[in-house]
Amino acid sequence: LIIKAFTGGVGINTSNFATIGISAGGFMLAYTSRLLAHHSKTATIQVSLVPMAKPNGGTKSMIKYWNNPFWSGTQNSFAWSVYLPGDDGTLTNDWRVSLLVDPPEQETLDKLPPVYIQINTKDVLRDEGEMYAQRLKAAGKLIGFAEYDTSHVGGVPGLDRGGPGEGSYDRALSVLMDCLNNPSNCKM
Repeated sequence: LIIKAFTGGVGINTSNFATIGISAGGFMLAYTSRLLAHHSKTATIQVSLVPMAKPNGGTKSMIKYWNNPFWSGTQNSFAWSVYLPGDDGTLTNDWRVSLLVDPPEQETLDKLPPVYIQINTKDVLRDEGEMYAQRLKAAGKLIGFAEYDTSHVGGVPGLDRGGPGEGSYDRALSVLMDCLNNPSNCKM
């Protein structure tokens, strides 16, 4: 999802734009940002919430939370089968599919805008999000990272009002709006 701020009293500088993605959207926005960079367009910020970063999981969190009632390993595997029909598992090592594989020189992480990532502790996607954040940090692109002790609730962290994830979604929107209003706040 690409957000171009609209006028209407929300207090966002409309000359800037952001990419924001949840789960599979977190995966897609990274590639959208690269595509935009090839056309000399750069988002002010990229916000990735519980990103699907690697096909076919295999991480400790994927195994531990395989039966998570909100987003299970089975559902995650099905989602990847829809995105990658016919894949026999080899695409896990392809940079165009996995955010955890180094891209060719002309596709470096340098082309991404500053990135804010949120993950949930009790989530099949937890480790993928953390590994992606570590790659971004090493590339100087990570401006913020937060982990909430909750499950992947309906694709949006923090909907469990009153629970350990309360405020997580609000925090992500606050970072996004702050960067859109003042891009200098989005420096690494």
